[in-house]
Amino acid sequence: MNWLKKYFAQLRRLSEHRSYRRLLLGGSISALGDRVGYIAFLAAITAQSADVFAIGGITIAEMLPAVLSLPLVSLVVDRYDRRKLMLLADLVRAVLFIVVVVFPQGWLLYVVAFLSASFAMLFDPARQSLEPHYLPEGEIAQAGGIRQGLMNLVMIVGPALGGLLVAVFGYRSAFIFDAGSFLISAWMVSGLDHVALNRGEEHVDSWKEIKGGLEAVRRSPILRHIFGMFAAFTLVIGIQYPLIFIFVRENLHGGTTEAGWLFSAIGIGGIIGGAIIATLKKESTMFDTNTIRGRRNVAAVIALDGLVVMLFSAFDSLLPVLLFFTVFGFVGTVLVTALIAAVTVQSPAESRGRVFALFSAMSGPLIVFSIVIGMPFAKAYGASVVFLVSGALEIVVGAITWRASSRSLLDKTRAQFATSSAA
Repeated sequence: MNWLKKYFAQLRRLSEHRSYRRLLLGGSISALGDRVGYIAFLAAITAQSADVFAIGGITIAEMLPAVLSLPLVSLVVDRYDRRKLMLLADLVRAVLFIVVVVFPQGWLLYVVAFLSASFAMLFDPARQSLEPHYLPEGEIAQAGGIRQGLMNLVMIVGPALGGLLVAVFGYRSAFIFDAGSFLISAWMVSGLDHVALNRGEEHVDSWKEIKGGLEAVRRSPILRHIFGMFAAFTLVIGIQYPLIFIFVRENLHGGTTEAGWLFSAIGIGGIIGGAIIATLKKESTMFDTNTIRGRRNVAAVIALDGLVVMLFSAFDSLLPVLLFFTVFGFVGTVLVTALIAAVTVQSPAESRGRVFALFSAMSGPLIVFSIVIGMPFAKAYGASVVFLVSGALEIVVGAITWRASSRSLLDKTRAQFATSSAA
């Protein structure tokens, strides 16, 4: 647990800087609201409509801003006061969620989901651009590690908290929580020290950043391997989240409460996965994608997840399905940890952010495509059949990943590093 002690020691040290502390807390709380909001939208739509396209539409509405507005975001962030942009994003989202608490009509939910995701696209780059101004020189890398750790925690806790609120108090309570989280974040952001906008700063071109990430991936055989695995896995499982509510209705004969418990189980599995990974020794290669053993273990975890998906699709009882969903949370934590470790080790420091940006930019279109392809089949054959096929495809992805995790891949990577060093 030395890594955890070091993490909190760095967190305490950097949090002594008032503006950085407020920026970190505000960003984390805002991100938590985004995660809870997604579950609230799915629950609200499911409570009003039994149509599978209505449920899938919410996920598409949340993903579209990331697909459509990527080049425009950096343009806005580079030209306007970033603190004010963050305040605007938080306050507008708070108002939007208050509106859907009072008027949770179906068409309005789609509009609010799209607008909320659009303003989230402004908040995150603005926060990332401000962060270096509130840090001592030479602390940017450490701050990135702290931020990533908190974001991983949010990814685990957010859906679980959203599911718990929906299960116990109903979906309106999750919308109220969202509005409150954005107001708290706005209060944090309002106290940031003013940073003058440097009109001479180099404009950050989002597409150029993504191309830079692609170039970094192209140069590393292991990153190419991880990129292909992550893309295939995302495409296969993209349909699964919105299908959960349909599955609950068709197989478990339940509603938003039961779906909320399933999302809570995912969160519990994520915490278990994090605890297991945390207990591994630093030199352990169990899930280290820079080793053959680690890559094959990750491939085995993907295949295990696919097997669990196929198994639970046949059940009509809540308890065993809850246990299966706990495995999903574990798998998610393992894959996120493996991805972060691979990118951190395999990509040069100057292009690491671009590689992360590439993975983030890639996931949105793949999830949208997965939903567009999968929802008609769910409507025609039922959620269980789609889960069954999705699980089988996960096993295929795991098998291909296992076979591709060869000694030659490691040898190519070593040769690549040797060539770079010689140059």
